[in-house]
Amino acid sequence: MRAAVRRVLVAAVAAATLPGAAAACGEPAGTGSSPAASPTAGRSTASASPAEVTRIAVTVADGKARTASGRVKVRRGATVEITVTSDAAEEFHVHGYDRTLALRPGRAGTLRLVADTPGVFEAELHHSGARAFELQVG
Repeated sequence: MRAAVRRVLVAAVAAATLPGAAAACGEPAGTGSSPAASPTAGRSTASASPAEVTRIAVTVADGKARTASGRVKVRRGATVEITVTSDAAEEFHVHGYDRTLALRPGRAGTLRLVADTPGVFEAELHHSGARAFELQVG
């Protein structure tokens, strides 16, 4: 009986540990499916208050992105509002959440998402390849 309990405990620890290790690479843990396909996508499962909104401003000039911080930390469940202004047509992308925003020259675009997947995710410009910032959800 003790061996059976030990096997169950080892399996439980492995199941709890492996998803966190996968998320450490910057992509969400799991089967590789998009968070939008998840039955819990868009719903907060963490302790952030519903009114908590983190606003991030990104300015793109000459193919380079500028923000106030290279890494933005938010609590899991927080709403993140990213406003991007570019001097050229571009596409802004948040990895892990697979969210994109088409940018028009001189016009601000806003992307809103609920940070419900823990990890560190790169936000970048697709055409120039410039990294805007990292979004750390925890």
